[in-house]
Amino acid sequence: MREPDSKALRMNLAAKQKLVRQLRSRLLELAQETQIEVCNYRLVQVENRRYGLAYVSESMLTYQNLFTQVHDAKKNGPKAKATFGNEALEESMLEVGYTYAGSLGVVLLAPAQRDMFQHGALDDSIDAFFDVVEIDSRPAVRQIAQSLGNAVVKRVHDWSVANVKGGFDADVRWNRSDGRQLGQIVDRARMERIVGIIEAASDESSEAIPVFGTLVGLDVKTGSFHLVVPNGDDFKGLLGPDFDRAREWPVNRAYAAKVLETRTTIYSTEQTRRQHTLLGLSDLA
Repeated sequence: MREPDSKALRMNLAAKQKLVRQLRSRLLELAQETQIEVCNYRLVQVENRRYGLAYVSESMLTYQNLFTQVHDAKKNGPKAKATFGNEALEESMLEVGYTYAGSLGVVLLAPAQRDMFQHGALDDSIDAFFDVVEIDSRPAVRQIAQSLGNAVVKRVHDWSVANVKGGFDADVRWNRSDGRQLGQIVDRARMERIVGIIEAASDESSEAIPVFGTLVGLDVKTGSFHLVVPNGDDFKGLLGPDFDRAREWPVNRAYAAKVLETRTTIYSTEQTRRQHTLLGLSDLA
């Protein structure tokens, strides 16, 4: 900056930049030889703000959690809640190799165990990660939830929220130990859309269940009921369209009931709401 026209400084700078490129290339060669996966994780500030430590650390932590959750799903199957096993965490733990200037870049390393067919333990997880960040609709959210679990949807929501709050684009690129390169920039605008789509999406399932309990409340006018199972669940809700409203149903009496339970899972919060509909009652023999 002090000597912008210095030819000597420009020549030295060009030589150092060439050396950096050579060393990076050699690092990737060594990583492939020693079966190390290399992840280039770069945050680009899009709002001319500073790189707050809280935002940067949250972005990187939620990225690790998302990657581990994806790996756990590929290894152990989908999970409903955002938890993962110690073995999956150890296998997918990313280590800091070095940082570099130009926005905020971190090179992360992960040992790659391979089977007899030279298939890496993290290969499928890396592929799946880039499928996850392509979420662009509610059906896509449900597809990810079905294939990888609600937990992965929650994790990609948290990672996107962290980068939106920090004002970051995230440039994520993997150099796998088999030589394959994968990567893309997930810009802040896309992550805002991911957050909105996931927060608007939910999963709903219904099941008719037999219940034996005491009817403690029933109001035909409001269409509501209250059924209590001794030492069990408490069912409150609405009467079904085919419920026999013409008959008198004495309360504080035990009945055999058929209840439709509808469960709605909110992906972004992992909360599940239960709604009950009384389909029918019958006297106990």
